Amino acid sequence: MYLWADKKFEYWLAESSGYKGENYELKLRSGIKWSDGTPFTAKDVYTTFNVGRLDNFTIWNYIDRMDIVNDQTINFHFTRQSSLAERLLLREPTRPDALYGTYSKKLDDLVKAGKKSTDQEWKDLRTEKDAFRPKEPTSVGPYKIDPATLTESQVTFVKNPGGYAADRVNFDKVVVYQGETNQISPLVLSGDVDYATHGFTLAVDKAMQDAGIRIARPPLYTGPALFFHWEKAPEFQDVRLRYAVAHAINKAESAAITYGDSGKAQKYMAGFSDQLVPDWIGSGDQGKLKEYEFSTSKADQFMKDAGYAKGSDGFWAKNGKRLEYELVFPSDFADWSSAATHAAESLTKWGFKVTARGIVSSTQLPEVNDGKHAFFVRAWGSSTAPHPQYSYIQNLRANNTIPAGGGMKYPLKQKLASGETVDLDDLINQTGDGLDESKQKAAVTKLALAFNELLPIIPLWQRFGNNPINDKKRVAGWPADGDPIYKNPDGDSFAMTLLVRGTIGSK
Repeated sequence: MYLWADKKFEYWLAESSGYKGENYELKLRSGIKWSDGTPFTAKDVYTTFNVGRLDNFTIWNYIDRMDIVNDQTINFHFTRQSSLAERLLLREPTRPDALYGTYSKKLDDLVKAGKKSTDQEWKDLRTEKDAFRPKEPTSVGPYKIDPATLTESQVTFVKNPGGYAADRVNFDKVVVYQGETNQISPLVLSGDVDYATHGFTLAVDKAMQDAGIRIARPPLYTGPALFFHWEKAPEFQDVRLRYAVAHAINKAESAAITYGDSGKAQKYMAGFSDQLVPDWIGSGDQGKLKEYEFSTSKADQFMKDAGYAKGSDGFWAKNGKRLEYELVFPSDFADWSSAATHAAESLTKWGFKVTARGIVSSTQLPEVNDGKHAFFVRAWGSSTAPHPQYSYIQNLRANNTIPAGGGMKYPLKQKLASGETVDLDDLINQTGDGLDESKQKAAVTKLALAFNELLPIIPLWQRFGNNPINDKKRVAGWPADGDPIYKNPDGDSFAMTLLVRGTIGSK
């Protein structure tokens, strides 16, 4: 688990790790057993990443082989070093060799035969692996699934005696509920759930506080943003229109309406969370970042500079064409629905005719990625890891260059006001190259300044959690508010960390 405040990993299945020349050595704990009684060894780690090669694990962009030294030691040979690769190794869930070893061995044979991922034999093996369904899930952690309790709404985890930290956790079983916010909210308020991570509405947030339930508000380092299709909304190729939109929306108001204390507008607009900016950008360069504060007068001026004028109907127009758009958002995301509605109403009041239309997320995302919408809401930033590269991948690639349909089709080679042509895609790569953090910071700073000037998307606000902690009924030991552990987002769950450490227990 990564500790975001301390900027270091807390080892669980591993004892130590680190680079030794071109190799990254991973030493594992001994004496740990899978829930089927099989010892946990380096062979399980080898199988995990070998089978992951079939699934195009990103780590294989950096390594070319693995070598098992002994039962507790495995080396990864790097052809291209990156500080980001460490997380790819340390945070990947381990698959048991007892279940997946057959596929790992078959892949080894294909590699020895010179086969590549483009060959049919490789594709067939992946299809075979994907069709595999274990009779019973196995675990190497302190708990395992009790299959008899599995329903659509919940499952119970029971002790795995030989698993990691089984002797340290303080509960014999843990019940996990499945459901959307409207299904989980009454369970929290009734006291049936001790901790939850859903995005609760302001009304439920207040009801939880009125019931004496603590609310943890960890930064999630992500939130909703406005995206423009480069070809379907060509007016926004003029950066002044994007500046105008950024100034015309009261982003702090949008955050407060949606989440109260769990939503915050961004100051720096650097493309990644304000909480991380001081770690990567020096104070002098921070001062160069424009804030895009709420100011309709500034928004008006940018529109006038771009040759637009307001018509008698109150909407901006140029050459007789009124600016009118449909803003598409995922209707089943209550927070993004709120942000989209606020943005549409704000822009319409100011001078863009914008109609918000919700589409269920399972439909909206593929349609966005296929380039079907001119103006839409998707995520900016990332809670995957504290390195800014993850945020820039989300901002500039996830709904743009990665989808086969082209997404928003924003060109990643752009000209800055200085006349310099900047390659945003190359800068994203540079932010994670090598192990020299000073060089990475230089690349992050250059990319942040370019993002801030070009404003390819408009982050509306950052979401913070409003995670209920019921410390009055069953569970005790939660740290006080302000403890550094609450800097961890859900991806490096502070609740899971406290559970495995044995910090929380029964009252």
